[in-house]
This record gives sequence, C-alpha cells and structure tokens, in this order.
Amino acid sequence: MLIDGLAAVLGGTDPLDPPRPILQSDVELRARLALLPRDSERALFSELPRSLLKAALDELIGEQLIAIEAERVQIAVPRPSDIARELANIEREAGGRRVLVRLLARLDASQVELETMALRRAVISAFLRANLEGVNVVTDAEIDARMRAAGTSYVDESPEAARAAVRADLEQEALTRNIEHWVRVLRARTRVRVLAYASP
Repeated sequence: MLIDGLAAVLGGTDPLDPPRPILQSDVELRARLALLPRDSERALFSELPRSLLKAALDELIGEQLIAIEAERVQIAVPRPSDIARELANIEREAGGRRVLVRLLARLDASQVELETMALRRAVISAFLRANLEGVNVVTDAEIDARMRAAGTSYVDESPEAARAAVRADLEQEALTRNIEHWVRVLRARTRVRVLAYASP
C-alpha cells in the first residue's frame, strides 16, 4: 500500500520563503522508478530498502532546491516540447510505457505525477543551461565512445534510435553531475528539514 506523510520540508523561514513539502509518496514513486528497469517485479511489489528511499529523497531534495532557485531567478517556462522530451526520457528510463503504467496503477498514482516530474526536470535543465552553458553538450565523439563501450547492447535498435538513446543517457549523466554541484551550493543557504528515511 502506498505510504504517505511528509518526508522533507524545504524553506519556510519567512513569508517570502514558503515551505515546499516532499511527500513520502513522492519518494516511493521515485525509488520504484529507479528500481523498475533493473528488477520490475521487485519494483512493483516488494518492500523498498531504506537506503533506496533515502537516495530517492536526496535526489528529490536536490531537484526541488534547483527548481526553487530557477523560480527565484525567473527562468523561462519550459516549452511543451521540452516537457514532452523529459516525459519520454522518464518512460524510456523506466523500461517502457507498459511497465510504467503498471507501476502507476500499483501505487494508485496518476499520469499527472509523471508530468509534474517531467516539468521539474525541464525547469532544472533550463536553469542549468542558463548557468552552465556548454557543460551539458554531448558530442558525437562521446556518443561514439559510449556505443563502442556498450558492445552489442543496441543491436536490436536502428542506428538513429541507438544514438538518440545514448545521447539521452549522456545528457542525463551530465545533468546529474551538475545537479550535485548546485545542490551543494543551494543547500548551504536553504533550510532543509528531513523528516523520514534518515540513517538510523
């Protein structure tokens, strides 16, 4: 059964800094999404380890911190095509639309939650592009190197589809590195109260 309650609260130190909650249901969805491509049955039905839930919460805190900063500096609203691309990446990373629909049904979650996640990722991407121009650029040489290292992993896909998948993976890895940088900067000046999944 889906858990809920507060997992963390960001901000809330003054009237101009409203509290931003992260729910335990958000954390569980993120954790199960991360597990889904590796072990779909466990992701769908098993109890999740605290370490995975904590990692998912840390990721959500980082994303929320950057989204707050993007709002503060008035980053342009992402285009519908940007959000659609992020939604497609979420589906691909999860292992496809079919298994993702099963997960949403299992958690009594909705497509709206995925769209909210895609919007936040698009906002973060826009923020990072504005602040770290060129850092997220993936070159053809990087794609070639990754495909050589992957061996036969993409033999069932067309060359165009394989390159698009590799590009998306490399862009996501660059995004993750940049998120880690900004989280360190922003967490130092934003109040973060963690209410669940702390190490025992």
